[in-house]
Amino acid sequence: MYKISMFNNNIDKSTPDNILIEQTVLWNKSAFEIIYERYNKQLYNYIWTILNFNTEEAWLVLSDVFIKVYEYIQNRSVENLKSLLYRIAHNTSVDRIRTNQNQNIKIPDEAKNYIDHEDKIQKENLNIEYKRKLMKKYLSKLDEKYRSVLYLVYYEDKSYDEIAIIQQSNKNSIGTLAFQWKKKLEEIIKNAGIDPDIFLI
Repeated sequence: MYKISMFNNNIDKSTPDNILIEQTVLWNKSAFEIIYERYNKQLYNYIWTILNFNTEEAWLVLSDVFIKVYEYIQNRSVENLKSLLYRIAHNTSVDRIRTNQNQNIKIPDEAKNYIDHEDKIQKENLNIEYKRKLMKKYLSKLDEKYRSVLYLVYYEDKSYDEIAIIQQSNKNSIGTLAFQWKKKLEEIIKNAGIDPDIFLI
């Protein structure tokens, strides 16, 4: 009864993360639901990218991530919720890949379904949606470690310092990976006859 009396009934979608965390610790279900609504889409996209665009696996991992985050919040202090979410999402995704490899389950590459002749469409005729699909195709050719860094830089506009925290690495290592993926991705795209400038990489 004590914890129930401590609930903040005024929380809504604009409530800061730190208040939502406090309310989650007090077993306020609504607070954690807001956290889920606030971050589930961007986390899904990040996980989906790491798992080579496997939709079913991404949903499974996303569910696991929020269970782990909830347990973490209940037992430890959290300074930066978003960084925590991405760090757990990253680690859980990598663990999922390793599990699938051990079970000889191949993560399917949806990008292979794209028709090759589309790659040769003139740069001026490429629309935003096609660019997104094309980028997905070439991202699938990179290793997980490159895809995850690329996603955070390219889609989330994260700094190397932020990525280092998420991936439990250091800024120099992330900078090196970023340089490597740019070169690798550019080479793959050029070999396919596409102008890398359309992606602004």
